[in-house]
Amino acid sequence: MSKDPKIILMRTDAEGLANFNEEALVVLDLTRTEIEAGNIASALERLMALTDSKETALRFQESLLIHITGYDNDPRELVEVPEVRAFFGKLIQQWPNWLWFLMRSVGAIPLLMGLICQVKINRREDLVGMEFIDRHELARKMLDLFERGNAMFLAFGITPAQSEASAASACAELVSP
Repeated sequence: MSKDPKIILMRTDAEGLANFNEEALVVLDLTRTEIEAGNIASALERLMALTDSKETALRFQESLLIHITGYDNDPRELVEVPEVRAFFGKLIQQWPNWLWFLMRSVGAIPLLMGLICQVKINRREDLVGMEFIDRHELARKMLDLFERGNAMFLAFGITPAQSEASAASACAELVSP
């Protein structure tokens, strides 16, 4: 997908996003308070704005980032925090279109999959890495997202070539270089 090199970062609510007509980087900003309350309603409303129309879905393809605040002083990685995992587990059940919208080459897809799959954190000096414990679980969860995400493709007439290209690039994000 070719994007204009000019990047617009927009901070808005679901209504503002739905009325925005340019390409932009979309940041799903989540707070620790929101996560620990288990309240996915606001996040879900913002995500649903991405799937309001075919034009919006195409405009924001591979433009979504996840930003979580409030855990900076927590020594655990986000994938080790049970409340974050539970929050995303609930959110993913309600909105399956992550693999179409998440930005590539920034670690967004590995983060998402690490939040819903069993992982092992490897720490060495200043480096932290994440390892998926069961590649079959990872494959099952990705397949679930792809299958449930097909409803959007069918509703908007997104071509098989477009959906296959998106799936291939999402899978490529999980392959070590």
